[in-house]
Amino acid sequence: MLIEVDDVSKAYPQVNGCESAAVVENLSFAVAEGEFVCIIGPSGCGKSTLLNMIAGFIQPDRGKIYFDSRPINSPEPERAVVFQEATLFPWMNLRRNIELGLKAGGAEKAELQRIVNESLALVDLNCSQQAYPHQLSGGMKQRAALARVLALQPRLLLMDEPFSALDADTREHLQDQLLKICAKRRQTVVFVTHSVEEAAYLADRILIMGRPPNRCYASLRIQRGQGRSRTDKQQMSNILRLRAALKDFSRQLSDGNC
Repeated sequence: MLIEVDDVSKAYPQVNGCESAAVVENLSFAVAEGEFVCIIGPSGCGKSTLLNMIAGFIQPDRGKIYFDSRPINSPEPERAVVFQEATLFPWMNLRRNIELGLKAGGAEKAELQRIVNESLALVDLNCSQQAYPHQLSGGMKQRAALARVLALQPRLLLMDEPFSALDADTREHLQDQLLKICAKRRQTVVFVTHSVEEAAYLADRILIMGRPPNRCYASLRIQRGQGRSRTDKQQMSNILRLRAALKDFSRQLSDGNC
C-alpha cells in the first residue's frame, strides 16, 4: 500500500478553556498505488484535517500515517497538494509559477524547461504560459495550480475540494482532464469533496466520514461498466448507492449505533 493510516486521532483545543474536540478519531484505512480515493462527509467532519496529516502539514495526536512504509513526519514533494484556492503568486506569470518548485529542488535549466512544457501540455495551458494570474479565469487558475503540482511528479496527489468554486461546465471539464492525467501517469489520488456526483464519477473507492462528536467511518467501492459516464445506468446506480450509504450512515450515527 502507498498510504496506510493506522488508528489515527486528531483533536483541536477549544475556546474558553473547554476540552479539546476530536475531529478525527481512531481512523484506519489504506490507499493502493494508482487508486483514486474520494473522501466525503459534512462540514467539520475532519476531511481537510485528514488530508493535511497525510501531507505532513500537521501531526496526529495518536496513531501513525505511513507513505510507502515510511512514517510521515513532514511535507515532501512526493506528496503534493492542490488546494481549493489556486494560490498562485500574482507577481509571476504562469510559467514562472510552475518553475518555482522545480528551481527550489535544483532542477537544471534544460530539464526544468522540459518538465514545465510537459506539465502545461497536460492541462492545455501552453498558449497561456506568459499570462499573469489576474488574466486567468477561475478554471485556468485551477489548471495552473494542478500543473505546478504535476511538475513535481508526485507519487501521491492530495486534492482539497479543488473544483468546488467553479461553474458546472468548467468543473466537469477539469474532472475529465484529471482522469486523463491519472490514467496516463497511473497517479494515486486522495480527493476531498462535498459532491456525491463528483465522488461517484471520479473515485475507485469512497471514504465516508461522520460529523463530530460521532467517530464512525464507512468505505464504498464504486462499480464501473466500460469506462466512466455521467449519464449511464452504472453511474446513476453509483450515485444512488452512495446516497443510500450516506443516509444509512447518518441514521446509524443518530441512533448511536457506531
